[in-house]
Amino acid sequence: MNLNNYIPFCDAIILLMEPLVEIVIHDLESQTICYINGSLSKRKIGDASLLDLDTLKLENEIDKIVYPKLNFDGRIIRSISIILEKKWLLCINCDVSVFNQMHNLSQSFLRSSTIRQPESLFKNDWQERLHIAIHAKLTDMGWHFDSLTGSQRKKLAYHLFLSGAFSEKNAADYIAEAISISRATIFKYLKEWRQK
Repeated sequence: MNLNNYIPFCDAIILLMEPLVEIVIHDLESQTICYINGSLSKRKIGDASLLDLDTLKLENEIDKIVYPKLNFDGRIIRSISIILEKKWLLCINCDVSVFNQMHNLSQSFLRSSTIRQPESLFKNDWQERLHIAIHAKLTDMGWHFDSLTGSQRKKLAYHLFLSGAFSEKNAADYIAEAISISRATIFKYLKEWRQK
């Protein structure tokens, strides 16, 4: 197969993953770079590949190994290499340093270093308690809030009814809006449940 048959595939990956991915194809015979797209390294077509061909010949599962590399600017790169028709070596390099930064930032941001809510301030916050009850029920049932069915919303509302959530002033309106059920439907449910 001609190398040009692989190029559209490589270009498509770069277009999708830019600026995180770079793809390099090495010509194993000349040991030079014959294709490069992406902007992680300073390499260019015609540069020496600097490959260890002995290792390549011995490694039968090279396409199953994801390995880390250190970029010239200190960024951590994850790479995988695939031998194409014993003529070329295709290397996909992905900059994961941005994900490390996001991970560290999220850990720092979400670290529970804040003081507990003062009970005197939140003791009458029935909406906060309602949110906790909704979340607990969703977790218990394995439901996702954004994909609740009509039946699941009714079951969730019934759970809140049994928990006494509707006893607060204007709770019905708030719950209807919170779990995306119309006000008329909530009052229909309440009438049904109170008659039991």
